[in-house]
Amino acid sequence: MNQQEGSRPRLPHGAETAGGAGTTDMAQAWLHLSEQLTPLIGESGFCALFGRALRLSAVRFERLADCSSARPVADVLMSLTRILNEIGPEQAEAANGALLDTFTTLLGSLIGEALTKQLLHVAQQGADGQKHGQEQM
Repeated sequence: MNQQEGSRPRLPHGAETAGGAGTTDMAQAWLHLSEQLTPLIGESGFCALFGRALRLSAVRFERLADCSSARPVADVLMSLTRILNEIGPEQAEAANGALLDTFTTLLGSLIGEALTKQLLHVAQQGADGQKHGQEQM
């Protein structure tokens, strides 16, 4: 089973591309993801997981260390958007990709790869009229 290569779930709306409104798209994608995960793990759980991903990703992308995860999700995402805007499109794309990889890996290690893919798939749909009603034990 090839779990590493090409199987990483992606955030919605071109979040990993650095075109025109790239950082806005990246932040919007994280917002969709937080909307899916917060009802399941709570805002503090999401911020803790995001903060861990930030700390691990900041080893390679130092500016990510400037983003605080100890605040409400909206503030964290505003801080991330500011940092991504400051570092420029190419660096922002790479930093966001590393952050997403790390976040996805951490989430997968906590809840399993299958559930992680399902949650990220729902986030990709943008939660258009869909609720997280397929929660099953």
